[in-house]
Amino acid sequence: MKFVPRRDGWLGAVIWSSVLILVLSGLSPYFLDGPGPVGSAVLLISCLGFALFTAWLWVGTYYVMEESELVVRSGPMRQVIPYSRVKSASRVRSWAASAATSRRRIELYYNKYDVVHISPLDEDRFLYELKTRCPEARIE
Repeated sequence: MKFVPRRDGWLGAVIWSSVLILVLSGLSPYFLDGPGPVGSAVLLISCLGFALFTAWLWVGTYYVMEESELVVRSGPMRQVIPYSRVKSASRVRSWAASAATSRRRIELYYNKYDVVHISPLDEDRFLYELKTRCPEARIE
């Protein structure tokens, strides 16, 4: 079962503004006196690479509940959490860097000390499904 993330508008504005600034920065040597053709090409490739990576983090974030594990995907990063390792899950509000695209999150503890923040759009459904797959976990 796939869960799409909740996306805060202000965070989307920051992400997409960053992408735009990176693209414009990469193109700027072609419109202004720049570092020459080689330097301009290096700057363009670097800025476009960072812009694509940033956009990929935004559009490539989702969560999948598979048969025996939760898969947390954020762009190129993939985290697999077996249900048997989940200790607890609770709703939180946080600014910490994570695979969440909203300040409104679910804090998921697993293994002994590991934690991940996620932000599924349908929190109630996510927690219900998690509780059915992890009956021994403390779900708040």
